[in-house]
Parts: sequence; structure tokens; C-alpha cells
Amino acid sequence: MAIDRKAFTKTKFQNIKIHKDGIKFWLNFKIAGKQYSKIWNSNPVHTRVDRIRQAQNQLEVFRNEITRKENIEANTEGTVDDYWNMLVEDKKRKWSDAQMSKNKSYYNTYIKKMFGSKMIKDVKPAMFTAFNRTINHLATRTQKMAYELLMPIFNLAIEDEIIYSSPIKKNHVPKRKAIEEKKSITRAEEKYRAVYKAINKVYADDPHNRAIFLFGFHGRRRNEVLTLQWEDINFDNDSYIIRKKVSKVNADMTFRLPDDVRNALLEFRDTSGNIFKVNSIVHLYKNIRNEPNVPKEFTFHWMRNLSVSALSAMGVEVTHLSAMLGHTDSGTIRKYLSLQREASTTVTNEASKRLLS
Repeated sequence: MAIDRKAFTKTKFQNIKIHKDGIKFWLNFKIAGKQYSKIWNSNPVHTRVDRIRQAQNQLEVFRNEITRKENIEANTEGTVDDYWNMLVEDKKRKWSDAQMSKNKSYYNTYIKKMFGSKMIKDVKPAMFTAFNRTINHLATRTQKMAYELLMPIFNLAIEDEIIYSSPIKKNHVPKRKAIEEKKSITRAEEKYRAVYKAINKVYADDPHNRAIFLFGFHGRRRNEVLTLQWEDINFDNDSYIIRKKVSKVNADMTFRLPDDVRNALLEFRDTSGNIFKVNSIVHLYKNIRNEPNVPKEFTFHWMRNLSVSALSAMGVEVTHLSAMLGHTDSGTIRKYLSLQREASTTVTNEASKRLLS
């Protein structure tokens, strides 16, 4: 059916137009001079901002499907290296420059020697038992990264029908108990209060920087904070969203907005765009480290360890601590964490208030 071009208007994103009904999107692009287009229907219950973001994701999916169909001929002799290069090509628009560099370095250092020259169809499950022995000197998180890169490689081969199931089995993937791996901090409750006091003292007249560090104090990663948009904050129900593209669980995560963060944000509230106008905050650490009783190892990541140590001492269960940190594996049910993260952060926020009172 022909597309009624007059019913669609441009968005700020190239190759995406929106219908006058606000629901339908026209996705179009060119590959090798050939035009491709399709109509995609968004979910009407979502906000306009979310619908446009989802249309961006759909455009990438559509583009990748066409690229693979038109330009990539399945090769029954394809090696792991061949499929790694295909994965890199697929991820060019999704991995940041830093991620791309890190992943390439990891692949070349730990994976290539063992698997690179082997044909995909010849890789057997037993090879991963041997592979794990070559990387067992690494931290569990670093070991697990190998499979975060290997699994999508074999998934591509499955799509090409070169293999029909992945040779990677569940027991091959190192299990990481993230909460238990956090280093316990001595005198955590005392340091927790000292850090909170320092953040509010140093940035008493600077709500922008105060909000950055308070987000970190309540468990957020630095990158999660610095990429937040005003559209991600819901002041009506006191919640906020960490988007899939920056979350480590590859899904949107909703958290309860702490009162102190909310108050700081309201001092410079805007309607759209980036909340925080900095790319790096390293130079801001020293201002807090110089305050009495704040350890010199103070960083964003250290604050996550501090929160776990201090709040666990207050009796907060590991399930809630995992949810606060944005994890999905603490020996608890994955579904529970994905559905109850907002409720769990209500628990940790209340425990924090009691500790700071």
C-alpha cells in the first residue's frame, strides 16, 4: 500500500517522520543507492518522547535486517573472526567509541587466540571448558565479559542458519554474585554520614553538582547520571528512568527519586535535553575528598560500595540492595528485580534517611 507522504512530518531525527496521529512512523533510508521504507506503529499509551525513541530503535533494527539481507551472504566456512567483524559492524551505531575500543581490545587479548580462526560450525561446547581455564585468573566480571561478546557472535551464525544452536551452555558462563563481590567498607555508617555531609556542604550553592553526587550517593553509576535527560525524571510520582542504552541490564530501569535529589533538581529544573552539562566530573572529586572524614578513595563507584556496606548494616535485604544498584542477579529471581526495582529503592531511600537522621 502506498504511503501518504503528506500525512507525515519530519522529526529531529534523520530518516524518521511522524504521522499526524502521533502513533505511526515512517522509517526510510538508503543503502547502496536503493531506498527502503516501512510504516511502524508505536504504542499509543507511551509518551511522545518514548514513542520517538522507540522509533529510533526500530529504524536500527530495520536497517540491520536489510543490511544483512542485501549485503551479507551466509558463508558456511565463516570463522569466529568473520562473525566478530560482522558483530562490530552491527554495533557501530550502538557502542560508544570507548565501548568499541574496550571490546576490540578484549576480543584480541582473550578470545581471538582460542577461537578466532576456527570455523563457526566447528566450535564445540567442550572448547569453552578449556577456554575458561585460560581466563580463570581474571576477575569474575572480566571473565563474564568474554561471553557477553561471544554469545551474540553465535547468535548471528544461528540467524544465518550456519548453526542451529549455540555451543555456549549455561554452565559455561561464570556466575557473578555482584552484591557479595562488593568490598566491605569498615566504619561504613560513619563514612556514609561524612560523605553525605560533604556533598551538601561543598555544593550547597551549586544544585547542579550537588544533584550529580547525590545520584551517585544513592547508587547510580557515573555514566547513568551524566546521560540523564529531563524527560527521564517524573516529578509527579517521584521516579526516574535509566534508559536501556546506558543500563548494564539492557533494559529501561525505573527507580524512586530520593527527596534530596528531587530538591536539588527543582532548583534548576528544565523541560528537555541533558540534565547535566558536563562530560567529566573527575576535577570535582577533590572538593569532596578534602572534607573531614571523607576517605581519599572517594569516587562514584566507591560510593556504591559504601551504600551497600552502610545500608546492609541497617538491615536492608540483599534483594533491595541489588535493585538499588541496578543489578539483576543476586541469587534472587530476575523477574522480581525487574518488576520491583522502584519499590526496592523506596526501601533503601527510607533506610538511608534513618541512617542520616
